[in-house]
Amino acid sequence: MRQFARPLLASLIVLAYAGTAHAGSYSVDNLTLFSATAATSPDDVLRQNAERFGLPASLNNLTLVKVQESITGKHYHYQQMLRGLPVDRAEIIVSIGKNGQLQKIFNETRYISDKVDANAVNQLYNKSQISEEQALDLGWNNMKVQHPLVAAPGTELVWVPTKDGVQLARKVTIEAQMPTGGFVQYLNAHDGTVIDSYTTSLPRKGERSLAARANVGGPVLDRSAATRSVSRQGGHTAAAAQTVASGINGSGYAFDPDPRTVLNTDALTDTSAASAFDAAYSTKTLRDLTVTSGVYKLSGPFVNIKNIEAPATAPSTTTNGVWTAKRGNNAFDDTNVYFHLDQSQRYIQSLGFTGTKSIINRPLDVDTDGVNGDDNSHYSGGAAGSDYLAFGHGCVNDSEDADVILHEYGHGIQANIDSSWTGGDTGAMGEGFGDYWAASYSYSTPNGKIYHPEWAFSWDGHGACWAGRMLNRTDAKYNASKTYAAHQSVTEGGVTFQSDELWSAPLYQAMVALIAAGKPRSNIDQIILEAHFGLGSNVKMPAMATAIVNAAKTLFPSDLSYANTFQAKFEAQNILSSVPGGPTIAEVESNNTTATAQALTTAGTTVNGTLSASTDVDYYKVVLPAGKTLTVTMTPNASSDYDLELYNSSGTKVASSVKGAGQADSVSYGTAGTLYAKVIYYSGGTGATNGKYTLLANW
Repeated sequence: MRQFARPLLASLIVLAYAGTAHAGSYSVDNLTLFSATAATSPDDVLRQNAERFGLPASLNNLTLVKVQESITGKHYHYQQMLRGLPVDRAEIIVSIGKNGQLQKIFNETRYISDKVDANAVNQLYNKSQISEEQALDLGWNNMKVQHPLVAAPGTELVWVPTKDGVQLARKVTIEAQMPTGGFVQYLNAHDGTVIDSYTTSLPRKGERSLAARANVGGPVLDRSAATRSVSRQGGHTAAAAQTVASGINGSGYAFDPDPRTVLNTDALTDTSAASAFDAAYSTKTLRDLTVTSGVYKLSGPFVNIKNIEAPATAPSTTTNGVWTAKRGNNAFDDTNVYFHLDQSQRYIQSLGFTGTKSIINRPLDVDTDGVNGDDNSHYSGGAAGSDYLAFGHGCVNDSEDADVILHEYGHGIQANIDSSWTGGDTGAMGEGFGDYWAASYSYSTPNGKIYHPEWAFSWDGHGACWAGRMLNRTDAKYNASKTYAAHQSVTEGGVTFQSDELWSAPLYQAMVALIAAGKPRSNIDQIILEAHFGLGSNVKMPAMATAIVNAAKTLFPSDLSYANTFQAKFEAQNILSSVPGGPTIAEVESNNTTATAQALTTAGTTVNGTLSASTDVDYYKVVLPAGKTLTVTMTPNASSDYDLELYNSSGTKVASSVKGAGQADSVSYGTAGTLYAKVIYYSGGTGATNGKYTLLANW
């Protein structure tokens, strides 16, 4: 049965009796949480839940590809395969606690019927396919690659899930310097058309889409020449292994966290006199530097300053380990970035993420003067160990602001925990988490609580350069029927906000409330980081929020204030439901028309329904009060594809959702009046055994 996260009161009750809890589970989107459920092995867990998730009893379509450890347990990642090829981003992850209890299952696999399998055979063996070279050419031209490569392009054959099954595709990965940046493209393996794409370059602002690249003018580089060039240079590859600490420290100036916050003033601008910044500098220890033939380099076990992107700027060095440069000199950008990133990694390790639980515990390559000089910065993803950060110098140098530095590091944190961090609401959540990670640190500095703590990018933003973002947008509300990409302008209930702010707000508000209650920042950050483990692609905000609340319960079972505070802040933004769980009822036929629709009178009602035949339709009636938003979620059985539509009293369709087999459809609508939710058959089973679904109505 699909439900939203338990409300505050229910959470308290469950935790109060955790010692005698009965085995159970509940699901939020693609995440299922378990309680009091022993797990002998991940394979046994999957066999026991095979029918639930539409898997064959033999599990012969799954391959264990990764075992990841976190503070609370281990996470077993299984890749779904079809005819020897991966179903892209289709994985199921089993998380087992150190106590031997099943924690959660994250499922993005797709049900493969005999019909879908037969179609896959036809695509694979009977239909013509574009070659790897053709795919690379198409992907190159789609991106309009105009800047040097940072890695050689690649392509592989994969299956892309569709509503009706799977589509054979060439997955093309091209990583170039900004502003071209990196993209993953899925090209139809038969005709080369774009099925889907996503960016691997994650900037602090601005749209990153293949469609935006298509509108760019100017000449495109020659692919063969560009590939030969990057191959001769060896491409960009960070050191994947941990470097042993040298024990040799240096020193240099830094802004901690930024000059405005240090001086507690709005008066500073990018054009202020150099002397206006003198009191803002701190002399910082630069730990574990590399010294070669008497030359000190800003290269250590966690950060490696180097030139990656244009403009070509060699990293600064000294002969005595002392950097004295101030703003306006690239050497200051180098020391400021090195200090903040090195400190952030050491902080992460202090939270317990060390050894097999590490997050970016290696030298991460960083270009403090990149992005072609633009007023932007980005994290560039890609294969493990080839990711890097680059900071631009337009207007205020991005590398002068710890908020920008730590925001971009936040992208790296997420990508290194969850290599499938794409789709769903991950765009907005990635930006929101980056803003939070920066805010968590800034808030801990001497003036962090008094100088605009609600600002993200306190120095680089909120001035002539750009507007920055806010961390206190509690008026931003979540709509379950929408998907939140990065940097979107969203209007909900007459309120306009950035999608990123919808996610940063509850994280930041929870942190402020917990610190005010005497809780250490370290515990709060540990909870949020731990929650990222055991997740895959297409995560939406309710599932991520549920994972955070659950991580708080697991890490601090005797202190409910952590879980309760997070729960309350997510409820305040409508990300989690604040409606007490309503009744579970059976569908009552005949409900095949609006005139005979089954009335749902209590918010939070769950209906156990059945489509008796492919021609059967089921209507449910809700009279929505003023000021409320109706959210209806319909979850079919794992092997069936049913769709969901919402109509007003005039018979006009006001919302619909048409996801594939086994996937939940959700619609939302906020205008008061009589509404009708309609469940319709698309494909799969019917009848008392094979036609089951659940429908949850909340308002």
